[in-house]
Amino acid sequence: HELGHAWHNWLIRDLPMSQRSYPMTLAETASIFAETLVRSALFEQAQTPVEQQAIAWAEADGAATFLVNIPARFDFERALVAERAAGYVSPARLKALTDEAWGRWYEQSLCRYHPLFWAAKAHFSIAGLGFYNYPYLFGYLFSLGVYQQLMHRQKAGEQNVAQAYRDLLRDTGRMSAEDLVTKHLGQDIRQSAFWQGSLALVEAAVDRFAQTRG
Repeated sequence: HELGHAWHNWLIRDLPMSQRSYPMTLAETASIFAETLVRSALFEQAQTPVEQQAIAWAEADGAATFLVNIPARFDFERALVAERAAGYVSPARLKALTDEAWGRWYEQSLCRYHPLFWAAKAHFSIAGLGFYNYPYLFGYLFSLGVYQQLMHRQKAGEQNVAQAYRDLLRDTGRMSAEDLVTKHLGQDIRQSAFWQGSLALVEAAVDRFAQTRG
């Protein structure tokens, strides 16, 4: 994950400073893409069912984090901001808001919650930067969509797929997510088809984990 961030920044190292600052919505593209690429390769190279299950579990667990835990964090923070506008929010109320948000998103599937998650997670305490959760959900689905499109091109025998990905990352500081995908992938993220491709990969990951469990 972190190496993906480093590689992203290395790719744009020679650009003007004004073009090296990309928005939060694109900040997780390379990191999550790298995770997806490495896990896929590791699964293919796994020598035993136990190794395959460990990799499949990591992938499925990541899907649960991005698609359930991250939205729960967003839900909690939105409720906190709304109540904070009316005045002081006590620790007891923060615990209650945490339990309520996790209860909505996990639908009572957990045996217990972490009522102090609001205090333990640094993302909620960064001065001047609110809602440091949405970028992860967007970045997860965005990077999967990019991955899906590039893998489709590679399977179709297209050349320079890797270069197309590098070019996309180099433009993250000077183009919007919409324009990036239009220019480099010929797709429109304003349409559901792009995101359906992302969710198809999530479904495949969950199915793969279920299969490794026998």
